[in-house]
Amino acid sequence: MTAWNPALTSIRNATVMPPEMVALTIKKSERPLMVVGSLVNDLPHDILDRIVKIIKKGKMGVALTGGSSLRINELRRKNIIGVIELVNNLKNPDWEGFDGNGNYDLVCFIGVPYYIGSQGLSTLKAFAPHLKTVTLCRYMHPNADISYPSMKYTEWLRWLDELIVALEQ
Repeated sequence: MTAWNPALTSIRNATVMPPEMVALTIKKSERPLMVVGSLVNDLPHDILDRIVKIIKKGKMGVALTGGSSLRINELRRKNIIGVIELVNNLKNPDWEGFDGNGNYDLVCFIGVPYYIGSQGLSTLKAFAPHLKTVTLCRYMHPNADISYPSMKYTEWLRWLDELIVALEQ
């Protein structure tokens, strides 16, 4: 599948993968990180429950950005950081991460506004070859390594549910 806008294509476009393949990528990762953005503040609570399940089942670290900690009670006291600061830290292969155990090898994004997520993913694509990036958003992100395609809301819910099931297996 190609990016949503052919003008934004490059040699390294995102690969669209189904939830089962995304789950395998998360499981194989040694240090996955989930970046939760401010758009979760506008989503129904059932989406927040899915995000928390993905984080727990994927054994992922968490970075909360843009006030997302206001809605996710289970993660309220986790790492709160701005997206730009986080991207700058992730670029540095010597960054020790939030827990001091080294940088992350997989970074998943959900709920980050498209305009800033696209720029952050572009920066990581160009300056952080030690990272793999995944977006679990409803819209295609051509600058990620792995992305979901642009889809309707109900289809997105189904894909998130399938990811949760695949992480349990």
